[in-house]
Amino acid sequence: MKIKKRKTRMVMAGSLKIGGDARVSVQSMTKVASSDYPVIKRACARLASAGAELIRTSILSRNDISPAIRAIHASGLPGCADIHYDWRLGVLAVQAGFDKIRVNPGNMKRSNLIKVLQKAKEEKIPVRLGFNSGSLPRKSSHLVRDMLSFAKDSIRFCEDQDCFDLVISMKTPSVDDTVAVYRALAPQCEYPFHIGITEAGAGYAGVTKSVLGLGILLSEGIGDTVRISLTESPEEEVRWTRATLQSLGLRRFEPELISCPTCGRCRVNLMKVRKGVEKRLQKEARIFPKINTLKIAVMGCSVNGPGEAKEADVGIAGGVGEWLLFCKGRVKGSYSEDLIEEALFSLIRELSNGTDRYC
Repeated sequence: MKIKKRKTRMVMAGSLKIGGDARVSVQSMTKVASSDYPVIKRACARLASAGAELIRTSILSRNDISPAIRAIHASGLPGCADIHYDWRLGVLAVQAGFDKIRVNPGNMKRSNLIKVLQKAKEEKIPVRLGFNSGSLPRKSSHLVRDMLSFAKDSIRFCEDQDCFDLVISMKTPSVDDTVAVYRALAPQCEYPFHIGITEAGAGYAGVTKSVLGLGILLSEGIGDTVRISLTESPEEEVRWTRATLQSLGLRRFEPELISCPTCGRCRVNLMKVRKGVEKRLQKEARIFPKINTLKIAVMGCSVNGPGEAKEADVGIAGGVGEWLLFCKGRVKGSYSEDLIEEALFSLIRELSNGTDRYC
């Protein structure tokens, strides 16, 4: 599926491009006290290791600013300061060196918002206008209409202050409402969007709601930076965000591993082999980065297995007491279960080194 991304302005959060022709980026938010430097430093390091590309931190007081920006700088990633109510914290965060600032026009007086916008403009950093259904100055019972009206009015206000380095987010806990409001605003402005489903929850329910809503928007080309917000660790948010982008073909972070769900036809220990392959791929990909470009199939029986394995760059398919090894559609040999993993990875390493002479 080829997705045509919505055309937007581009802004820079440190070295990270958001919007324009930039790829969709991955972000998450720390969930610890920003004032505790050792704690927040570890949190930022874990996010960087998980694959986040921008870190947002809550700034609740002046005591949060220095530890948070030091921790973010130590991680090597750009940082966004999350500001609510107190415009002074916004100005101080910009002065301290944050690469982006997030404000909610629903909980800050416009006379104070001007001061934050002016400082951000002086320092040439983007401002994310975050519109959440929970902090919306409601005018009617029609949430989407109210959010759209307030967002458009707030954007015009920023433009009146000659502030155009904007990122827009409009989040609700509802898939339908969130999709509807982003769809409505998309053709009416040229600013990049940060997308997410807020208060999605945890576990399979939270993941399903987030992936469904963001999948709809991203498949329509809507969304420039993404956070899957879960009542889970930030690293878990990053993993699901990356998986969503890769599933849609928007990014590639790791090898594509396809495997069958198994059924009564399976005569091999597919679960064991699949887990072994997945675990080893994670290690090998660090040594051979080109592995991340491969499509690898691990199939369990002779019905769909050979066909699926042939469609992959490299694959294996179980039979009765043996496994077939495929490379680019051709059978390369049969192996016992004890030997198939090593045979598979020998072939993977050849492919990742740029040679397919064995195929």
